[in-house]
Amino acid sequence: MMKRSLHILFAIAACAALRAQSPNILLIIADDMGVDPVPNYMPGPQKAVMPNLEALMADGLTFDNVWADPLCSPTRGTIITGRYGLYTGVLNAGTASLMPPGEITLHSYLDGIGAGYASCIIGKWHLGGTAPDPAYPNAMGVPHYAGLLTGAAQNYFNWNLTVNGTTSPNTSYITTTFTDMALDWIGQQQQPWFCWLAYNAPHTPFHRPPLFMHTQGPLPTDQASINANPLPYYLAMCESVDYELGRIISTLSPETLANTVIIFLGDNGTDANVIQLPYVETHAKATLYEGGVRVPMVMAGPGVTRMGEREPALVNTSDLFTTIVELTGNALPSYENSRSMVPLLTQEGLSIRDCAYTEMLGQSGGFAYRNVRYKYMDPTVGQPRFYDLLLDPWEMNNLLPGGLNAEQQAAFDQLSTGCDLVTGLATGITHQLRMWPNPTSGPLTILNNSNSTARFSIHTVTGSLVREGDLRTGSTTIDLSACAPGLYVIDAGNTRQRIIKF
Repeated sequence: MMKRSLHILFAIAACAALRAQSPNILLIIADDMGVDPVPNYMPGPQKAVMPNLEALMADGLTFDNVWADPLCSPTRGTIITGRYGLYTGVLNAGTASLMPPGEITLHSYLDGIGAGYASCIIGKWHLGGTAPDPAYPNAMGVPHYAGLLTGAAQNYFNWNLTVNGTTSPNTSYITTTFTDMALDWIGQQQQPWFCWLAYNAPHTPFHRPPLFMHTQGPLPTDQASINANPLPYYLAMCESVDYELGRIISTLSPETLANTVIIFLGDNGTDANVIQLPYVETHAKATLYEGGVRVPMVMAGPGVTRMGEREPALVNTSDLFTTIVELTGNALPSYENSRSMVPLLTQEGLSIRDCAYTEMLGQSGGFAYRNVRYKYMDPTVGQPRFYDLLLDPWEMNNLLPGGLNAEQQAAFDQLSTGCDLVTGLATGITHQLRMWPNPTSGPLTILNNSNSTARFSIHTVTGSLVREGDLRTGSTTIDLSACAPGLYVIDAGNTRQRIIKF
């Protein structure tokens, strides 16, 4: 019944798309939901029962190649600023999770251009560092904030609720409470609105949600049972998010729903304890592998005329910044590291970027690039890796040790020097140097594979010279410990590579 009514409403919305100049925008973020538990995505032998999301897919556009960052905070940072973490410094979920006060957030940007939108964030914030200030979301330009400041609730029935700078204990079920607060805020609006609704579910701690919210049955609630087989609890938590999606859809008036763009997104891959084959535990959340960075995304509502279709174009979560701005009727095809997806909503066969980028600070981190077929990973620990995602989507066969054919070598040369972080376009510069570790806290070793000495220079992204000298054949170590954290570009001969200093 829900699916049929949703289809009718979005059909009305599609016909009225040209007339709806100011649609409402609802961004729903599920926490730690990769593609494996989500219906209509491959892989994942056990899927959560998510009829409301499937209805959204039937009446909207499902994206197949969306890259997030491997952890919560960096992904949220890309969405709210349109900038990669190497520029904002939001590179992990702990020590590098504070959004700098000088950043322009999506909410402050909409207010600054006079978009005429009310905006809020309801739910998980996790951009306030290790000791979050209750007033910080509002200080960052969010007019109304209500939710959980930290990355995880220790207990879904016992957590700290912060509302516009004031924090108090709360014992209501957090997933339900977030929905209630979002619906309350939406009901008070007299102008077009943008609601960022970020659930904690299905993030740990794994537990059994209220029975009416899922189909997994009366699972035992003792911790030993959960630890022994956490997957059904995780699936139940995914289904609880779908239940709340259905509650939002059924509560909004038909007129409001018909003029609301709904965006559903996972913020990073699935937790290693519950990720499903053919993904393996070491390719899950908090890694640069597809199981850690490939996430589901669905968009439906006014302006989305490709109903029931799938979109293969490369997308980065930073692209939501420009997309949401353009959905308000304000042109912004590109901004910082963000490229608007709006053209994809009505036309197939397009692309908005040649390559995608992801990153994470930490022992299992580093950075990675991909184009439509190949993926280059440069981990913090270990050697570079190179995969053919068409033939090896689960990244089991690193192509580098066995040697590359001509096509693979061309792709490696292109991706190992990176894609242009500003334009999203491939650079195509030949790779001759190997550099590690990257990111680095200071010491940087460069291996010169040529038979002659090469002159090198290191610049900031704005062009200021930091260091220059000679690279002899073999390895040279350079100390960057005195350099400020950020992104640097190294040029040597016809080779260029980007290095992150933290």
